[in-house]
Amino acid sequence: MNYLQSIYNYDIVHLFVITSLVCGLEFCTASAFTYIPPILLKAGISESSMTWLMGCGPLLGFLLCPVVGHSSDRCRSRFGKRRPFILGFCTTIIFCLILIPQSEAIGTLFHSPKLGLCLLVITCVLFDFSAQACFNPCESLIYDVCKGTPQENSCFFVYSFMTSFGGCLGYLITATDWTDSFLSNYLQGQEKLAFAVILLFFSITLCFTLISANEKIYDYLDEQIQPTDTSILDYLFPLKFVKNAFSTVSNSVKTIFTMPFVLRRLTLAECCSWSAIMTFNLFFTDFVGQTVYKGDPGADELSIERIRYDQGVRAASYGLLFHCIVGALYAPLLKPLINQFGIHLVFSFGMLVFALSMLVIYASTNIIVVNIMASLSGLGMASLTSIPYTLVMTYHANREIYFADNPVIQTRGIGTILGILDSTYFASQIISSLIMGYIMLIFKSTLSYIVTSFVLALCSLWFINRIVINRHQLQELIRLDK
Repeated sequence: MNYLQSIYNYDIVHLFVITSLVCGLEFCTASAFTYIPPILLKAGISESSMTWLMGCGPLLGFLLCPVVGHSSDRCRSRFGKRRPFILGFCTTIIFCLILIPQSEAIGTLFHSPKLGLCLLVITCVLFDFSAQACFNPCESLIYDVCKGTPQENSCFFVYSFMTSFGGCLGYLITATDWTDSFLSNYLQGQEKLAFAVILLFFSITLCFTLISANEKIYDYLDEQIQPTDTSILDYLFPLKFVKNAFSTVSNSVKTIFTMPFVLRRLTLAECCSWSAIMTFNLFFTDFVGQTVYKGDPGADELSIERIRYDQGVRAASYGLLFHCIVGALYAPLLKPLINQFGIHLVFSFGMLVFALSMLVIYASTNIIVVNIMASLSGLGMASLTSIPYTLVMTYHANREIYFADNPVIQTRGIGTILGILDSTYFASQIISSLIMGYIMLIFKSTLSYIVTSFVLALCSLWFINRIVINRHQLQELIRLDK
């Protein structure tokens, strides 16, 4: 029996079950974020304000994600190190999925449209932060479970496949026109039906991961946890609590800015790449609705302009759907391609295809051509959701060599290192939102979304070729520096 259990634990099927929550999270973000920008615009929020608002969640993530990673490394819960954080974030996500489509109705119920608008804004920001921050303990859980097993070198390629597959399902939900269905009429609209489906699917994947992950309940970390003389009673006093909270956040932010040389190069490449892809993912539906279909999200509900805009959003969802399908099909090929051509060439190829896709989208207003190019951009996404994490596993396994310039980081767990990497992802969203807010004020054209993605993708190619991929390259760089 124990022998059969050990086979199952190391089986690839078990890895797919463990990463099912990653699929659920991507399903959530892909489908919900297709609706959230139009929902905010329909609620009366301006285009520039909407782009700035979309940067609030990532700002929280940038500040708090290293805290989450470090705290999960030190967690001594009887439920494991990662699962308490996963459960906390997922509970927040579930509440947000319930409240976002009902915010207007709640405002109407209390005869206060401002209350409904405030509730919508708060839940959108919380959802954005929680859905993205939850990836950190999920990634750490995958690393913990696969470390020392035959799946150690393949786990993040499966992770990449599951994120793309979740995106496929999410965009399939949003691309389908449910307006005439019985459930849509019963739930009073396509958006409410979509959020109900998202909630159900996400809850199922959460249960799969929490139940199937054979996480060690109590284990000493590589780092030495220093005892403190702070009494637990100190946390009952607000000033002490604020002081400790501020100290934790500031130390985590300091960790980001004092990261080792190899991580700095990797995060710069990842930041540019994510900025390009997130600008495309967040604003592509709005671009198609306004530029390709000539619609207007601020028009009256039954007007021609509003109908065109909604049709454009659904058409763009098909482009994002095939974007994820191509990513899912490409992810299993990455490992043999890297073995054949190397990390630099494979990573650069993915982002080069993405950049060329943006160039063609800019030059064309044909929805078929636009969606074909959107699907090809999935090659960049597949590379970005697997290669950096695989490199981090290599760095962490040989941290005495790769992190020699930062002894403090050498003593940290994988959660902290992944937290730094995830903060880069959040930083890219902040950059994207802030840049697009100002660009939209200046140019007042959704074409600027595509141009910005193209320029950022070109910048990422330069940084990708500076990534350190092995110890020989690191030693050569150190020798040249001397």
